[in-house]
Amino acid sequence: MTSLLERRRAKAGPRPTRRVSPENALGWFILAVLFVLVGAPLVLVLAQGVAPGLGLARDWTVRPGLLGEIARRPLWQTSLVNSLTLATGAMLLGGALGTGLALLRHTVAFPGARLLDVAAWALLVSPSFVLAQGWVLFASPSGVAVGTLGVDPSSLVFSPTGLVVITSLIKYPFAYLATSAALHWDDGSYRQAAALAGARPWTVLRTVRIPLLTPAVASGAILVFVDVLGDFGLPAALSAAYSYPTLPYSIYASVRQSPVSFELGGVLSFYLVAIIGAAILLYIRILRGSRYDFLTGAATRVPPPPARYPWLWSGLTALVLAITFGVPLGTSLQVSFSRTLHGGPVPDNLTLEHYADIFSAGSRMSEGIVNSLTIALAAATVTTVLAFLIGVVLTFTGFRARFLIDVAGTVTLAIPGIVLAVGYIFLWNQPFLAGVGLGLYGRAELLVLAGTATALPIAVRLQLGALAQVPASLLNAAALSGARFPTRLRTVLAPLIAPALVSAFAAVLASGIFDLAATTMLAPPSFTTLPVEILAEYDRGRYGYATAGAVVSAVLVMVLAAVSSVIGRRLLGGPTHGSGA
Repeated sequence: MTSLLERRRAKAGPRPTRRVSPENALGWFILAVLFVLVGAPLVLVLAQGVAPGLGLARDWTVRPGLLGEIARRPLWQTSLVNSLTLATGAMLLGGALGTGLALLRHTVAFPGARLLDVAAWALLVSPSFVLAQGWVLFASPSGVAVGTLGVDPSSLVFSPTGLVVITSLIKYPFAYLATSAALHWDDGSYRQAAALAGARPWTVLRTVRIPLLTPAVASGAILVFVDVLGDFGLPAALSAAYSYPTLPYSIYASVRQSPVSFELGGVLSFYLVAIIGAAILLYIRILRGSRYDFLTGAATRVPPPPARYPWLWSGLTALVLAITFGVPLGTSLQVSFSRTLHGGPVPDNLTLEHYADIFSAGSRMSEGIVNSLTIALAAATVTTVLAFLIGVVLTFTGFRARFLIDVAGTVTLAIPGIVLAVGYIFLWNQPFLAGVGLGLYGRAELLVLAGTATALPIAVRLQLGALAQVPASLLNAAALSGARFPTRLRTVLAPLIAPALVSAFAAVLASGIFDLAATTMLAPPSFTTLPVEILAEYDRGRYGYATAGAVVSAVLVMVLAAVSSVIGRRLLGGPTHGSGA
């Protein structure tokens, strides 16, 4: 019997071995990386809400009723109520402000209109904790407002209503940019029909134009809500002047306090992620509830007509810029050149000593700038490459689990940085990892991983558009010529989307330098980082030194962004040739 089977096998020949294609191998590799970067940390931190101490303490127990204790614990309840109050108020006020300014910008033309775009982008890329510090330095009882203007706005600013207003002034660019994007193209037939029916301009705006902009308005408002709800920088900067616990700051305190409160961090992280997820699902339902595809072949990009009262709208623009942009950043700039906070901008109070201290030998601020720049460069490089590979899998392969990659690469947008940072502590502080040499907690390499996970969705989205414009036939032709899969990516695809790669790199680099949540939670004790050092000096009362560090870093980021923009423009233009070519 055995010999018969052997003869049949010999006759049939060797069994073919299944080889995994390079495309599928890349897909599985990407899934594994995303699980380590996002999946495992998120699962561990959320698990603390029902099993506090899981994986980190020997006496951990399953307590499914722990999530309901938020109704009986004052700190938990206060943090939840404060976060919802702040986020909802900013969503309504900031959404209305951003939408109104966008409508003004694209409805009439007046001198200084483009400054609204500049201010929105400047506020968007500015770290929230630096802006919040500017407002605190301006409105504190011994701050710039008292010393320079003789006015004490502290009772107005340091209140729940005041915080909602300040947060709205910082976060309104999300609503402004979302609405502006929808106003670039216009089909005036609907408004003309309403006008012919006797509707006045205000009625047309209220009943025709704004309803057609519902997706953009809802998108901007929910983006404000989500960003405020998960923001750690704003409450961290306000904590020195006003006690207003929020979910992100209480999660931070749960890990920083001794002993560590696993249940506090887990429960509050669960509610924070659940609320943000519900907000995003609500937004999707709003979009799918009705049709808003009103543009037709008659849609054009028509420049807005001149305003009847241009001085009025120019004055309004100047007022908005002075309040939203000038107060926080102008205050920080003034304080960085001042000997004392309350001395005002008089010659005797002006000094360059804070900047001299930054560039002096042994300066911790200079050390923090170098360290943060090094971490940001490493994270930007890893993120750009990984986002490129994710885009390749999503665009050019038939990998069956592409949906999981897309979800995993997007879900980080709904995970606040503070939650992800706490998850990294729980994951990389596991005892068995330390036993095999992978205990990364307390090492600078963990900052690179956290920066990569946080910035990955942005880098992916910045590259997907460029990848979608490349026909697959180019890669197929290279394959027929004998080029292997890595060679095709390196020599064909990467050069074609080089501008998008540069844009993604610059965006991640600029945001990574000021990543307060990750550096506060994960930086080694002896590893000085820029955001932590600015916040520490600010808490010590060295306001001039702290703001000078923020100014120097902001200038550095703008220079790097400008250089990246020039490089990207040259890559987009392609090589130049002489007249004799």
